Amino acid sequence: MLSIIIPTKEEPYVNSLIQDIEREISVPHEIIVVDKSAMPPKLVGARLVVQKSSGLGNAFVEGLAEAKGDVILLMDGDGSHDPKYVNEMLKYIKDYDIVLGSKYVPGGYTEDYRSRVFVSKVFNRVIAWVLGLKVRDLMSGFCMFRRSVFDGIRLQPRGYKIVLEIIYKSKARVKEVPIRFYKRKAGESKVGFGMSGWKEVWRIFIITMKLRFNLYR
Repeated sequence: MLSIIIPTKEEPYVNSLIQDIEREISVPHEIIVVDKSAMPPKLVGARLVVQKSSGLGNAFVEGLAEAKGDVILLMDGDGSHDPKYVNEMLKYIKDYDIVLGSKYVPGGYTEDYRSRVFVSKVFNRVIAWVLGLKVRDLMSGFCMFRRSVFDGIRLQPRGYKIVLEIIYKSKARVKEVPIRFYKRKAGESKVGFGMSGWKEVWRIFIITMKLRFNLYR
């Protein structure tokens, strides 16, 4: 079974996303929304988990503890990740441990501003070089995992980018599948390209260095 984990916080699009998922995915699945909103949403067709911790990474960990599937999918709740790509990702999970929805492989595309895309690409290349990873979009939050990937690794997520930690710690086989990354369909971004965005860049850099020098287990 496929377990779809969607971390949310004040996301008005989440019920529309659930409908999109139901239209696109025919395999047995469950949808788990891990929510940190001031007022938890009323969901139709998904299970609500009220997040006890803070941060998107920890939301995924809480959702993983509730998931029943042998394949796990992480995706955003704002409509930037199109469920139509999930069937393609499922094809590859048979041969790989992790399948990543990637903006930066041939055929991928992002609707982000050019300046943000440039910074993201450079940052991804630096992180990949530091960690010795051959992955182009380590900042992606659209990712499918075999459940076995989490055996024997301890996750200690900081901030938004838990996929980076999982890929590095698990040493798993990764396949990148091209996707189009859309602008959010509703609501406001939690991390923009202003001061909060640069703080997140710095946070990711610190996480990268701790991973590289075994200071972050």
